[in-house]
Amino acid sequence: MRVRAFLPLAVLAAMGVAPPAHATGGGGNPVEVVATGLDSPRHLAFGDRGDLFVAEAGTGGPATPCFAAGEGPACWGTTGAVTKVDRWGRQSRIAAGLPSMSNTPGLDSGIGPHGILVLGSDTVIITNGGPTEPKDLTTGATISRDTLAAQNAAANLFGTVLLIDRRGTPRRLADIWDFERRVNPDAAVGNPAIDSNAVAVIKDGHRLVVADAGGNAIDTVNRSGRVRNLAVFPNVLKPNPFAPPGAPLIPMQAVPTSIVEGPDHFYYVSQLTGFPFPVGGANIFRVNPRTGEYTPLFKEGEGFTNIMDLAFGRDGTLYVLEIDQDSLIGPGTEGALFAIDRHGERRQITLPAGSLPYPGGLALGRDGIYVSINARSPGGGEVVRLRVR
Repeated sequence: MRVRAFLPLAVLAAMGVAPPAHATGGGGNPVEVVATGLDSPRHLAFGDRGDLFVAEAGTGGPATPCFAAGEGPACWGTTGAVTKVDRWGRQSRIAAGLPSMSNTPGLDSGIGPHGILVLGSDTVIITNGGPTEPKDLTTGATISRDTLAAQNAAANLFGTVLLIDRRGTPRRLADIWDFERRVNPDAAVGNPAIDSNAVAVIKDGHRLVVADAGGNAIDTVNRSGRVRNLAVFPNVLKPNPFAPPGAPLIPMQAVPTSIVEGPDHFYYVSQLTGFPFPVGGANIFRVNPRTGEYTPLFKEGEGFTNIMDLAFGRDGTLYVLEIDQDSLIGPGTEGALFAIDRHGERRQITLPAGSLPYPGGLALGRDGIYVSINARSPGGGEVVRLRVR
């Protein structure tokens, strides 16, 4: 499908030419596993020397109080981590013991370390998401992060931006969850709950820019750690697929999942969407970095499905990763990868069936496209290299 009519002319002029996207020929498998045994792997980032870093959302844990979360009962623990795959292919964890929450009893769908940024060769910055408005299993009352931290101080790192030092020790750079508690920017668009889940981070000049999937917001962080809101994405009314015909529409939250800076120096923000996760309902927003004003790139219903990550190639091609191409409430588990060239032409990158089960993150390497897969799996997560052109 062409999206030329919806991409600003300035963007098209800045984008480079992207060749047609398809698997390499010659009969070889275009998918190669480069990391295994990961706990709910999410976003990826390369250092300057070619080392790959992976945020692992973890498996939750036995810590109590357990609570009701967005996808059912959940418990939390200190199983979040960051893994490094060096340029020789050696895999090791460089940080562990980070807070994580996960569904019980399957320990899937972990929430914890998610977004990742590498400055230079080894300065690692992550977002540690959660705790995403936990509620008491009996009363339904919201449990504060402070309540979790009273049992284990590690919970204070939920909802933060962290610098991981060379010893693997986290240092808090910003508290996105506390900003949501104090300011709650998306209350103005109909979401009064204190709900924060920082999932992506980039550096722009002297500030960090963070996507908060729980708060439906883009926030900025200055050198002193002060958080300010840049943009909030409103709800959209959608039919409830489980309600009878004629039932009232329900508000679908935006749920931003990734942020990248484009060749035009605007921010591009991907959207997972909240329930009911409609096919074609996930947009990409082009955000003015100064004013926060934004423009959706696609008409309603003509976007993607449950976008998890974005990446710009050096030639300006925009790569888009879907976590589940038939929707998170559909029967399938296969994700999809697309490329949008400078003309606004969208093409799906063809891969063997089963190549992208629940992908969680995307990074462009010197020798291929790297994607984390099985992003909802405890211990079954992997990173694959896609040799496509």
